[in-house]
Amino acid sequence: MMRRSLNALPALMALATLAFAPLGNLNAEEAFSWKTDEAKHTSDLIYNDKPVLRYMFAFDQSSPEAIHDTYKVFHHVFGPRSGEQLTKGAGGKFTHHRGLFVGWNKTKIDDGPQYDFWHCKSGAHLRHVKFLNQQADASHGTMTAEIHWNDPDGAPVIKETRTVTVSKNDAGSMTIDWQTKLESQRGTISLNGDRQHAGFQFRASQAVADSNGARFLRPADQPQEREAIQVGDKGDPPPHINLNWFAETFKLGDQRYTVEYFDNPNLPKPALFSERPYGRFGTFFKTTLTADKPLEMNYRVVVTEGDEPSVSSIQDRYDAWLKTIK
Repeated sequence: MMRRSLNALPALMALATLAFAPLGNLNAEEAFSWKTDEAKHTSDLIYNDKPVLRYMFAFDQSSPEAIHDTYKVFHHVFGPRSGEQLTKGAGGKFTHHRGLFVGWNKTKIDDGPQYDFWHCKSGAHLRHVKFLNQQADASHGTMTAEIHWNDPDGAPVIKETRTVTVSKNDAGSMTIDWQTKLESQRGTISLNGDRQHAGFQFRASQAVADSNGARFLRPADQPQEREAIQVGDKGDPPPHINLNWFAETFKLGDQRYTVEYFDNPNLPKPALFSERPYGRFGTFFKTTLTADKPLEMNYRVVVTEGDEPSVSSIQDRYDAWLKTIK
């Protein structure tokens, strides 16, 4: 009996070592990877066998329904641990709100027509052209795509180069760095609209709209009410601008998720912040593109699964990010 116990000792010691091993060692074999489905025109960034990001790049003009479903490219976002889809696609409340997306409803060519790349009305559409880069390793996954903002005839008005990079922070959090370069293909172009219909924005799942369950966090010097601050653009200056960051928190089933949105101080100002209880939030600004003056946008989005982060912890993350972009 004693001999069997002694023989089992090495195995027991190995189990004890494993039980107290650092989490990083347990995850040593975990890594990001890309999985592209050419038939569905989707590209998933996978971590630990679950999606964390999905690039939606289908373009189908075979029917009115297909056109509606594919008139813009966007990115779905998933829970960092759960793999649960957090964002809405086509359909639901405000069908044109889809995942992480960008557009201006008043995109005006100087001495020329105006296009709506927010609602994608009257044939205006965003179309994936090609992948420029896709990489993934143990620490992050990144992709770059060329996207054309086309007129109804399919001719480009703006060429977009979009890079989206995802990295894991800890067991319940991930960072999404969004970089977009917009280049005019038609001379001088004004990007205009309002905070509800333009800019870079996030739209949560339709389930959030069904409950009007989105609540918001803001910097300590801003109003701390949790309900959405819903304001217009009038005023000099207009209200609810240049907050630096804000966050939307919501529940899907029993699980809470929080999405932090970091505005870039180097972008045109004022930045008008928009919040809606149905789950859309983001910022908008006005600017002008010329042939030799592209717009380069750089934002950070942090997605947390689990307990709601504190205002001070979000502020710390924002301050740390600022040091990397100045």
